[in-house]
Amino acid sequence: MKSRLSNVRIWVASSVAAVLLGLFSASAQGSQSTAPAQAPQFSVEYTVKVASTADHLFHVTADFKNIDQPTLDLSLPTWTPGWYTIENYAKNILRFRITDATGKALPLSMTRKQTWHVDTRGLKEIKAEFDYAAEILALNQAKITDTFAFFTGTELFLMPEGHRTTPSTVRLEIPQGWKIITALDSTSDPAVFTAVDYDTLVDSPTLAGSFDLTRFEVQGLPHYLAVLPAGSFSKENTDKFTAMLGAIAQADSRMFGGLPYKKYVYFYFFARPESNASGALEHLSSHVSFAPPGEFATPERLAGTAAHEFFHLWNVKRIRPAEMWPYDYSREDETPLLWVSEGFTNYYGNLSRYRAGLISRDQFLESVADAAGGVESNPARAYISPADSSVSTWLGYDSPVAFEISYYTQGQNLGALLDLSIRHDSAGAHGLDDVMIVLYNDFYKKGRGFTTEEMISIVNRLTGKDYHDFYRRYVSGVDVPDYDAVLGYAGYQLKKSSVKVPNFDLRIRMSPEGPTIERLTPGSAAEQAGLVPGDVVVSIDGVETGRRFYLLGQRLAEKIGQSVPVVVKRNGQIKTLQIKIEGHEESEYKLVEVPKPTPEQLAVRNAWLKVSG
Repeated sequence: MKSRLSNVRIWVASSVAAVLLGLFSASAQGSQSTAPAQAPQFSVEYTVKVASTADHLFHVTADFKNIDQPTLDLSLPTWTPGWYTIENYAKNILRFRITDATGKALPLSMTRKQTWHVDTRGLKEIKAEFDYAAEILALNQAKITDTFAFFTGTELFLMPEGHRTTPSTVRLEIPQGWKIITALDSTSDPAVFTAVDYDTLVDSPTLAGSFDLTRFEVQGLPHYLAVLPAGSFSKENTDKFTAMLGAIAQADSRMFGGLPYKKYVYFYFFARPESNASGALEHLSSHVSFAPPGEFATPERLAGTAAHEFFHLWNVKRIRPAEMWPYDYSREDETPLLWVSEGFTNYYGNLSRYRAGLISRDQFLESVADAAGGVESNPARAYISPADSSVSTWLGYDSPVAFEISYYTQGQNLGALLDLSIRHDSAGAHGLDDVMIVLYNDFYKKGRGFTTEEMISIVNRLTGKDYHDFYRRYVSGVDVPDYDAVLGYAGYQLKKSSVKVPNFDLRIRMSPEGPTIERLTPGSAAEQAGLVPGDVVVSIDGVETGRRFYLLGQRLAEKIGQSVPVVVKRNGQIKTLQIKIEGHEESEYKLVEVPKPTPEQLAVRNAWLKVSG
């Protein structure tokens, strides 16, 4: 059944109209001269129509006007920045055609897998149009259902090669009664939005349909929390969460001297993603997140991811590696600096929450210890450097590979070590904040990305020391840092101990029904107990997983070697099984204070852990 469409249209701004300047000059002879008229500039207008909710189809048109060149190449991105996997969005295209101003079909050829070459000699205007199958709800995909439509521009918008900086307009035709929230700039028409260039256009998610929308302000700027499905996040949780989001924004704004957008949108899907692209994804003035359903989705749990994605506003969306300035949408865009882009963002996600008063000093220090432990507990750390793990992410960003280590964790760990080292070497005058601020002001604001060598130069300038050896050993190399020396700058030591933790040898995913078994290790205690993939775990040892799942770790650690009841729901029926709790040894890392810290150590510590008002 096709949806009834309204006449609502979303515009996303276009070219500058031709301006005729009459220049008059008086002379003794009373002569008058007129400058020649400026030729109309190239312009782009897109229309996105929810063509069929039943068939999950968008109909996309792109009008290119004032063409003044013999040929024009039109390309569609193969990936979405921030999610480092090639998706080849053209595979979802149906009935692609290009016509001239009279509607006559034009011949075209593909020069790359997602690029079309058009002969435009003698043509001032062409139109490209196609249907797009929007069947996957995920961070880097598009989806249409009976109640909503969601897309990010990378999936739908063709780029006219050579005109990347041209403003564009987008018109969205949607079923009657639907509302719209988008990261694109608003206009006086509530259904019309603008984008200043192609990169902004494709980095701005759009949601139309039925959803909850909460508006709040930070520093006088509008912020929007969009929640889908409607009613899945209570008003109490919404009020608490938006207050946390505001506090995070204020903390980051203090660091950089303001917020870099006109508005910000938080897109939250309380639903299971339909591909491996789960979790959350940053954009230029928004982020999209998949939240666990039910009571797992507390504001406190959501705030950690939100703080990470929000810091991406600066780090990776604006402060960007040179290899990604600009993005190459046609292929893998490798860089050795994702340990900075993602790892530092991990570090600042925790530091921002601490500065915002959302976590305690002990919780922040625990995150620093956890990052060190995450690196040092991984055997791959002896083989794969942070620079190399950054480049190799394209091998399996959202799927497992045989041997890997996370540059998120590596970079988070190095972020803390660099922060303390810079504070020590600059006698407290500078920290990692200053490195990020220089990268923002001297690179992003001047329209360029940064290299590893340029980052080292910034650190050298701030500290008066040479950090090439630090980067050689710990960034491009796999040496183990001297944790006690660097953490000792702030009067801390990294202590390692061994703990026994429970192990079921199964993989759980969150679904609307609750924690659901996705996979079991053959021969494991879970398999021997009779658990099977698809079972929804209701309780373990009397603890309801939907309510107090976080309490299970400590409780079950005390029952290693014993059997406990597990209640599952299978095909709508409740079953109680007995499972033997097995355990394994894990290393645990903690930061502990050194006895009798020196005044110098306390000065570094206080500067590091200072919370500004």
